[in-house]
Amino acid sequence: MDKKKIEEVKAALIEINELVAQLDPSIRAAAFDILRPHYFGRKQTEGKKEGQSSEEEHTDADQHAPSELADFISSYDHKKPADNVLLLAAWLYSTYGVYPITAKEIKELGDSCGLIVPGRPDNTMRQAKNKGKNLFNQQGKGWQPTVSGEIHFKDKYKVKKGTKPIPKE
Repeated sequence: MDKKKIEEVKAALIEINELVAQLDPSIRAAAFDILRPHYFGRKQTEGKKEGQSSEEEHTDADQHAPSELADFISSYDHKKPADNVLLLAAWLYSTYGVYPITAKEIKELGDSCGLIVPGRPDNTMRQAKNKGKNLFNQQGKGWQPTVSGEIHFKDKYKVKKGTKPIPKE
């Protein structure tokens, strides 16, 4: 990264910081996540050099939003619909941490990103095991990852426990 680019990024971060600092501390992280693509997406489009290839542009975008669902999904190749349920559950775990994941949530997420998921993702989560240990426990209408499930997600998908607020239905 050249010095000019570093200075542009620094200026954008300082500007975002000034805006976010005025907000309630409990929403600052979410506000930063919302503002980041607007600043860096716009700068990237405006500052794109004529000779820059689309591959270089894609690499820049990945650096600014590595937790995007599409990026996460494209890095794994699952042929079985049941494996796609675990992939989506791992992404939800990496975003929100441990909470009861509903079958409806998995279906909607799979449909929105074009993944094939079974008709009953809840059955997949009910029967999911690794080394003889259940990966999920039923909590109400949802399925919450067990400690074994968390370890499986960390080992297989290289994710960390997320900290964003749990989505409201």
